[in-house]
Amino acid sequence: MRGIGLLVWVACAGCVTGGGSDDDTVPTDPFDPQVLEDAPARSCDITLEGWFDPGTRVAVAGRFNDWIPSPMDAGASEGQFTKRLGRLVPGTYGYKFVFDYNSDTPTWETPPPDVYTSFEGGVENRALVVGDCRVPSLRARSASAAADGTLTASFDFLRAEDGPGLDPDSVVVEVGSEVVSATINVLEGTIDVELTGLAPGKHSVRVRARDGNGDSPAEGQAFVPLWVEAEPFDWQDGLLYYVFTDRFRDGGDDGMGPIAGAQYGTDYMGGDLVGAREAMEEGWFEALGVRSIWLSPINDNPEGAFPGSFNANYTGYHGYWPISARGVENRLGTLEVSGEQALHDFIDAAHARGIRVLFDTVLNHVHQEHEFLQQSPEWFTASPCPCTTDPGTCNWDSNPIGCWFTDYLPDLDYKNQEIVDAMLEDARYWVEEFDVDGFRVDAAKHMDHVIMRSLSLKLTELYEDAGGPEMYLVGETFTFLGGQGLIMDYVAEYELHGQFDFPLYYAIRQSLLNNEWRTISNEMHAGDAIYGGFVDRMSPFMGNHDISRFATDIHGCPNWALFGGCPDVMAEPGDISGAQWDVINRMSVGFALVSMQPGVPLLYYGDEVGLAGAGDPDNRRLMPWGTLTPAQTALLERLRALGTLRTQHDVLKRGTRQELWVADNDDLFVFARTLGSGQTAIIAMRQDLTGASRTQWVPLPSELGLEGVTMTDALKGTRVVTASGGGVELTLDPWEYVVLLAD
Repeated sequence: MRGIGLLVWVACAGCVTGGGSDDDTVPTDPFDPQVLEDAPARSCDITLEGWFDPGTRVAVAGRFNDWIPSPMDAGASEGQFTKRLGRLVPGTYGYKFVFDYNSDTPTWETPPPDVYTSFEGGVENRALVVGDCRVPSLRARSASAAADGTLTASFDFLRAEDGPGLDPDSVVVEVGSEVVSATINVLEGTIDVELTGLAPGKHSVRVRARDGNGDSPAEGQAFVPLWVEAEPFDWQDGLLYYVFTDRFRDGGDDGMGPIAGAQYGTDYMGGDLVGAREAMEEGWFEALGVRSIWLSPINDNPEGAFPGSFNANYTGYHGYWPISARGVENRLGTLEVSGEQALHDFIDAAHARGIRVLFDTVLNHVHQEHEFLQQSPEWFTASPCPCTTDPGTCNWDSNPIGCWFTDYLPDLDYKNQEIVDAMLEDARYWVEEFDVDGFRVDAAKHMDHVIMRSLSLKLTELYEDAGGPEMYLVGETFTFLGGQGLIMDYVAEYELHGQFDFPLYYAIRQSLLNNEWRTISNEMHAGDAIYGGFVDRMSPFMGNHDISRFATDIHGCPNWALFGGCPDVMAEPGDISGAQWDVINRMSVGFALVSMQPGVPLLYYGDEVGLAGAGDPDNRRLMPWGTLTPAQTALLERLRALGTLRTQHDVLKRGTRQELWVADNDDLFVFARTLGSGQTAIIAMRQDLTGASRTQWVPLPSELGLEGVTMTDALKGTRVVTASGGGVELTLDPWEYVVLLAD
């Protein structure tokens, strides 16, 4: 039993007693007939339930009854309707509720989006998932961890329909990497864990058990992620940093060498998770105010070079061409550390610092060498042609689900339930094997809703319902100015929690390159109106791996090439030049805007030092390490100050946004973040239309509660202003920004 101290308790059902004897016997043998009879068991008898207005004439039709509507019976509670289906073969069954089923015009429901669904015959239906009652089941019932280091967790073991009860000697409970004791009630089929004195950090609970026949549960194990921390974590609390691993930092030789047919910039360049962990241990992320990290895809990718844009051959250095459902790319490790071990080590180092880790999950497609394509070709769609900007059947936007990214990246067909099930199991594997905290979902608009909804519902069911933290799902839906509606098509409590705010991104670029604020204001108002309560789950950003670098957009690229042709202005040594100040000023004002927004601000690796680059792949250059230039250092210090400031004040993390000053042909922009009751920050920033300082009286709504309040610039600590007469007087230099907080 691996040295586990187990307290085994069995209720005294049918205890043997005799004529005043003190020799009472409690059955503790899980194979005892009494335990077999009384321990909770899985039921093979399936009953469907629905809730409708009393008196509703409702039937149910599905694959289990050949889609012939069968009337439902009134249940025990008002509005409850049930239908006993009996024993079904394990699997997923599509079904629908049918209203006025015996009329000439019955109404077949459109299934609501907040339930599991599946496709049959190209039609989306509710999904009834029937497990195998011939094997036991193990599920988490409840779990929690408190700031004082106390942890409790409870699990339920259901024996197979005709199987023996829980074997207490088979139970293994781990909290983090430590094996711990548990209280086991064989007769009730429960496993309870209680610990005290845990240090701050992540302490996920993992339970394995078998029945008296040695059979493992259908789920294999039960798992609940838990954190011990002084304050409850919110994804808004700090920056989300995108580690594009191959281009971030080299932690050692992997011994694999270049790939034939590719060239510098389209091949692997040596970055790995060992180097990323070293950067973390040196405090790189914490100094920027980073509370979460998005890792580029860690799946194994092909070793060949394949044709792409600009008539060049590319490798899978980026990670978006998976060839294995659960294999880790070994180039992410070194000769001394495998890719898989490097991934474990990186996540452990992040969790030790309270930093969450998101995996980039590629659900839309696989590479042609993927094991799924070899094993189950029916899981893939037939491609009309690769995606293109040309009008027609393969346009990126008019047919995002139908087109393939390219002919060697076949699309998964989520109208086939088998691939849905497979991808959900793979997601569960990544969570439970590596203790990852959530997922960035690639190419959301190119997939059926069913996979993202199913993923969200499954993560909630497995981990959050038992008491674990939210498994954050942030999506990528590439769109442009005014695209908030498309983004919200995929965002809900039962689907993606948020998305990267592309409309605001393009507004930031346009406004800061053209010395105006109106475009930003318009997109913020559109976001408030369309995102609604999800505005604080969106991710504002000013750079990512698919679009040219802001530092290059500022000065243009007169010497464009596939990779490295655009000059890296910020890398030039010596005193800071005028061109470098232009990059520093525009990027720091842009980041002041991004970092002070509601939501989860994203920082793309290299933007903190003004790394150059045109579009993909040039925007994926190696991160500079070692001695930085004065210009790079100046920008880095500004971004560190802004990112850190956000982590220190609740109003900057979670306050609502309110615009205070914007006008056409004006270089001043002012907005507030407020929690009410005087808990308000004023963020003001200028571009440069005059070349001189500017003083402006800005009116303040009374509901902000700032009248007579003195505020100090939290970034410099020297600028002090007092609100009076219904407003505040602000003086800013060109390209200056302030974050005013009440004293």
